[in-house]
Amino acid sequence: MRKFILILLTVLPFAAQADSTLPFMKDLAGDNELPRPWGISLDFYHMKQDYGIKNLDFSLPGAIIDDPSKIGVKNNLDYYDFKVDVWLLPFLNVFGTVGKVDATTTVDFSGVEITGLPVPIQLGELPVEYDGTVWGAGFTLVYGTESWFTSATTTFTRSSISGDFKSTVDSFSIQPRVGFIRNGWLGWVGGMYLDVDESHSGIFELPFIGAVPFAVDLETSNKWNYAIGSAYYFSDKANMTIELGFGKREYTLVNVNYRF
Repeated sequence: MRKFILILLTVLPFAAQADSTLPFMKDLAGDNELPRPWGISLDFYHMKQDYGIKNLDFSLPGAIIDDPSKIGVKNNLDYYDFKVDVWLLPFLNVFGTVGKVDATTTVDFSGVEITGLPVPIQLGELPVEYDGTVWGAGFTLVYGTESWFTSATTTFTRSSISGDFKSTVDSFSIQPRVGFIRNGWLGWVGGMYLDVDESHSGIFELPFIGAVPFAVDLETSNKWNYAIGSAYYFSDKANMTIELGFGKREYTLVNVNYRF
């Protein structure tokens, strides 16, 4: 976080000087009014989704899970970040983010049994709580007129996680949108493709057995969901966005943006 702030403080003094230059290739926009080139934002994000198990290992000789497909995994997270973006071209915006995540992934073993042991064991839920710093970068491609637009945003993130177990979380997302522009309002429909790789390893307690090392690799069960959203431009310097995701993945996103 400190490194990010130092970089930001170094870059901002030059941002105002670049105002007359950016975006490059302005002539591609014709007579259309372009947004101010630099932006800073705050994002607030809450999401619920199901995971699937890619791999599950127990360091327990002879133990067999009767049907791993019966294991349910749910993820619930709250996330906020600080974002810096710039319009390099009239149709290309690039950005970098740094934020904090607080999440719980619950692995539900209640529908399965562990066999191959002297006594069959039925497990309950294993909650994995973690938090940490998330670094991200991405770009948005846009095409439109004064009354409508279409866009696609691609984002990559990597997390530095601490919690009950050793954990890693990486994600890749694409968000296509198509919408209208009316009197300072934008509205759109679209979706989100989200591919998350989440891994946890550590030790948990089994009934009658004691401490058992484990490792689990998870992935998103449903990579696509629908989305609707709206934004209001208070001026050419300030705007606010709300987007809702629904379907197999549910989320709420609130973004406040200032441009200069």
